[in-house]
Amino acid sequence: MTYESIKNKVEKFDGVTTKPMFGYGCYSISGKFFVGFNNKNDYQVIVRLPKKQQALAIKNKGIKPFSHGAKIGWIEMDSNQVTTNSAIKWITKGYDYAKSLLIVEE
Repeated sequence: MTYESIKNKVEKFDGVTTKPMFGYGCYSISGKFFVGFNNKNDYQVIVRLPKKQQALAIKNKGIKPFSHGAKIGWIEMDSNQVTTNSAIKWITKGYDYAKSLLIVEE
């Protein structure tokens, strides 16, 4: 995947802000985090998904449960093994999930 181009696309999602979390530069919508980028050493990308989506995602090459957040649906994508299209697909699902959490709270 093209790491920087994906970050640039995420920064253009409606209502997105950024804040550090888990040592990653994480992106959220109204405080609901959905993706994080770690460019310090390994260029990993983490995405928060509903549990059913997490189960589907980890069947793909280069995607596994994120060690610090697997219980709540976070996955970790290896930027050397995941295509840009696949990464955007899962990040968009994470973004949509974060937006759905806002609707539940209203």
